[in-house]
This record gives sequence, structure tokens and C-alpha cells, in this order.
Amino acid sequence: MIKTKLFIASVLACAAFAVSAQNIATVNGKPIPKSLQDQWIAQLIANGGKDTPEARKQITENLVANALVEQEADKRGITKDPKVQFALDYARFRILQEAVLRDELAKHPVTDKEVKDRYDQEKAALGSQEFDVSHILVKDEKTAKMIEDKLAKGGDFAALAKEYSIDPGAKDNGGELGWNRPAVFVSSFANAVKGMKKGEVSKQPVQSEFGWHIIKVNDIRNASFPNFDSVKNQIKEGLELKKQQEYLQSLMKNNKVVYE
Repeated sequence: MIKTKLFIASVLACAAFAVSAQNIATVNGKPIPKSLQDQWIAQLIANGGKDTPEARKQITENLVANALVEQEADKRGITKDPKVQFALDYARFRILQEAVLRDELAKHPVTDKEVKDRYDQEKAALGSQEFDVSHILVKDEKTAKMIEDKLAKGGDFAALAKEYSIDPGAKDNGGELGWNRPAVFVSSFANAVKGMKKGEVSKQPVQSEFGWHIIKVNDIRNASFPNFDSVKNQIKEGLELKKQQEYLQSLMKNNKVVYE
């Protein structure tokens, strides 16, 4: 009988030691598992840190502090505060969203070909020339044609811009817009500029969403474009963001959502 009691006590002691070995601390009866400490260590290593006794001690102290704060929040009823609940829900949403999008990108990554294709598209869209352009912007075609007539009779472009233009950013500079690639302008303006020569004034007023433009190309020069290696990471990030946005839109489209 005595041997049996000793055996049972020994088994219970071993079981208690095994449970204790699985935890790094107990806070008011609530255990903190060693697996949680291991997760923090793994994150530390991923960020360039090292698994050392000092690091584990610091993480243990942080986890104990976290447990104490959580218990205190429960005591004070703070976890039931609507504002706190909203903040916790929002944090959970953001974490899950980021995790889902990371997983989606891992399964459907942006390829090197996609990055190179986008680079070529942007390079072609921007073109290989820059134009030093001035313009006179007016509200209606009648005024634009009147200014065209004045220019044809030897009128000074800069003076007419100061007198008639409604573009506050360029008016006081005689209509000067500076050096730009055509792609930065609205399409009708850009198309007109690309077809003009140095020193030429548009033969007809050009209409855009802003009004009617009389355009003058003051000068033209060749423009360089960044080499692929210097911008490929930036392009890849932009394509990844686009893929993430498209995926979120597909979730909205391909699932049953009822607004009430």
C-alpha cells in the first residue's frame, strides 16, 4: 500500500513538472505557455535578433506585464467599453486583412515579366522628349479664336496671356508651364503638343475639361528615362498594391452581400 502511494505521488510530480515545463510563468493562476515565448523569439530572429537567455528573460517579463494589464482591464470592465471593443475589432480586421493579402500575393505573385512590361509601358507613355510649353486658357472658343487672330497679327503671346488667361498658376508668367513630358497633360492638350514644332503656336484652339487653350511650344529637348534596375522594385510594389486592390474588389463581387 505504501509503495502504491509513493508511485502515485511520483506520477503526479512528473505530470506537474511536465505541465510546468510547458509554461514560462503563471500570473494569478493563468499560465503563460512557453510556445508563446517561442513565437516571440521566432519574430525576434526574423527581425535580425538572436535567441539568448537575456532575450528570453525580457520577453517573459513583457508577457507577464501583458497578462497583468489584460487581467486589470477585465477587473475594471474596460474590455466591455464600446470604444475599446471597436479598437480591438478594428485591429483584428487589419491584421486579418494584411494576412489574407500576403497569402494571396504568395499564391499569385507579381512576375518579373509583369514588372518589365509595366516598365516598357510607362517608358512608351512618357515618350523620349520634353516640351517647354506656354498656354493661354480661356472659357470659350470665341475668345480663344479672337486671341489667335491677335497672335496672327503679331500680338505678343506673354502679354496676351497676362491679359486674358484664366489659369492663375501660369497667367502672371506669361502662360509659361515649364518643361514637361506630354503625358502629364490632359489628352487633348498632350496630343496637340506632341504634334507641334519648336516656336510653333497651335493653329486652332484646343478644348479640354478646363476650357480652351492656345498653346505655344517654346522649346523641345530629349528626355532620359530611369534604367530598369533603378525602378523595378518600385514598379513591383505598385503592381502588388494593384493586385491587392483587385482581389478585394473580387471578394465584393463574387460573394453574396446584402445591404440593409
